Amino acid sequence: MNKQEIISILNDFPYGRDEYWIITGSAMVLYGIREQTHDIDMGCTSKMADQLEADGYSYTLTESGNRKFKISEDIEVYENWLMGTISRVDNVPVISIKGLVDMKQELGRDKDKKDIALIKEYMRNKIELVDNILKAEDFVRLRVATGFVEIPIEHARKALQNGLINVSVLKDGELIGMGRLVGDGAMYWYLQEIVVLPEYQSMGIGTMIVNHLVDYAVKNSSTGKFTTIGGVSATGKEGFYRKIGFEVIPNGIRKMVEISK
Repeated sequence: MNKQEIISILNDFPYGRDEYWIITGSAMVLYGIREQTHDIDMGCTSKMADQLEADGYSYTLTESGNRKFKISEDIEVYENWLMGTISRVDNVPVISIKGLVDMKQELGRDKDKKDIALIKEYMRNKIELVDNILKAEDFVRLRVATGFVEIPIEHARKALQNGLINVSVLKDGELIGMGRLVGDGAMYWYLQEIVVLPEYQSMGIGTMIVNHLVDYAVKNSSTGKFTTIGGVSATGKEGFYRKIGFEVIPNGIRKMVEISK
């Protein structure tokens, strides 16, 4: 079934949209990541699960002890299966993109790994990287949203002015991530504030930010055949930098990049 068929079925579904949310492949169709799915999977609150049981729907128990209902050939409902938050697509409650990725990672089947690749490709096509438009207020907001210490707006404004380049990540015009490169603009380069809002993490966006800034450093380097890009990794993020080719050192991270000119 396609997106319009899913919505049509849900319009006739006799339970409140505040009590359920669409998950897995049907969520991907609603987001436009896939064209078709064979059925509709949804999570629901315990309140709705109680009502389904009272309405005579039989259920089995999942490994976590929650109820799983088969409403029809088209609809299965899982009690309290939610990872992350809930978004709205055409007024339909849908698991967030981040939650969808986490759910697919937890399932871990081959088809889920293929779906994760599709989701990441979808996100890459939906976002835009724009240089040097970052506002001090947004800089502070994103820092705080991702666990950095809040700083005064004037400090943020001066930091942005004195940096070499900053990049903003926009999804449908909304700022969802950022990154900065500081240094002398010729020999020394340092990554700062590589930030992606929690609901958009684990989708390859951080890698896009870093690669964008590394490309800038390589194009503007005056050090000869190689240049070194350094930075400080937030605690727990060392694996992210290792994965994209950085060396984790006692006082931070670094990557030597060949310059081809």
